[in-house]
Amino acid sequence: MSPTALHALSLRVAEELGVHPDAAARALRAALGLLRAQAHHPVIANAGMTPTEYLGLALTSDRFKALLMAATLTAAGRDADARLTWTAHLDREMAATRTAHEAIPATAILGDPDTIHRVGRQLGLTDEHTDQLIPGLVFTIATGYPYRSADMRHHSLTDVLAQLTAEDLTELLQHAALVDAGRAEEAAILLRRIQHAP
Repeated sequence: MSPTALHALSLRVAEELGVHPDAAARALRAALGLLRAQAHHPVIANAGMTPTEYLGLALTSDRFKALLMAATLTAAGRDADARLTWTAHLDREMAATRTAHEAIPATAILGDPDTIHRVGRQLGLTDEHTDQLIPGLVFTIATGYPYRSADMRHHSLTDVLAQLTAEDLTELLQHAALVDAGRAEEAAILLRRIQHAP
C-alpha cells in the first residue's frame, strides 16, 4: 500500500469514526511502527518472507484495519469505543477460527480429542486443562496464518491446522501451559526456541 493510499485510508477512518484527522494520522504512524517491528521478527524470516512482503500482506489485512480503527479511537480519547471495536474484531476472528477448527478431519491431531489429551498428559496437564488451552492455541496459529511459509500459501486455515504435528502440538501446549501458569520467563525462552527453529 502506497503512502498516498495509507493517507487516504487514515482520512476515511477519521471520517467514518467522526474524529479529527490528526488522531487518525497519529494512529496510522503507531500502527505502521508496530507492523515494521513485527516485519523484522525472526519468525517472519523463518517463513521465507522479507519484511516488505510481510508489510504488504499485513497492510491489506482485516486485522490492520481493525487495529487502525481502535488506535484512532484511542488517539481521540475514546478508549471505551476503542476496546469495543477491537473486541468485536477479535470475536469475528475467533468465530472464523472455530469454524476452521471444526472442519478438521478426525484423523488430524487437532481433530482428535484423545490424541490431544495424550499430548497434554505427557506434559502433566489434566484433560480439562488441555481443553481450556486448545482454543487459544488454535487462535494463535490462526493469527499467524496469513504469514505462513511460501509452500503453504495455497492451504486454507483448516489445512494448516490439520497439518500440525505431535511435536508442534507438544511445544505449543507446553508454551500455553507456561503462560497460563504465570511462568512468563520460561514461556519466553521456549517461544524463542520455537521461533528460531529451522
